[in-house]
Amino acid sequence: MKQKEAKILIAQEWDRWLRTQSIDPNHVSGRDTLKFFFELQDSKSDLLDFQSRGRDKWHIINGWLLDRKST
Repeated sequence: MKQKEAKILIAQEWDRWLRTQSIDPNHVSGRDTLKFFFELQDSKSDLLDFQSRGRDKWHIINGWLLDRKST
């Protein structure tokens, strides 16, 4: 899966996941995105099957999700 596709799907899953957590969507932290990432890893989610070009996938996802918060 390409990053562009993964970014959209992960954002959708993030929105669903946030609704199940006691996290204020306006005050999301790196700790929250890490917890989300670990849950994706633990469930062996296909969402993590994107091309990372050697970069750490959590750092990529963390950037995507925290960037969404500021828009």
